[in-house]
Amino acid sequence: MAWGEDNTVMVHIRRIRERIEDNPSEPRYLLTVRGLGYKLVKETAG
Repeated sequence: MAWGEDNTVMVHIRRIRERIEDNPSEPRYLLTVRGLGYKLVKETAG
């Protein structure tokens, strides 16, 4: 994957976080997993 393509993914992730997170700088639902990608976390009651 070229640098430009990698940056495109990061921009899309940032935009999704801006929509779903209370504080996109400290994500709780869309997490980065180093070396693997991203993980969507379901909020649990409690």
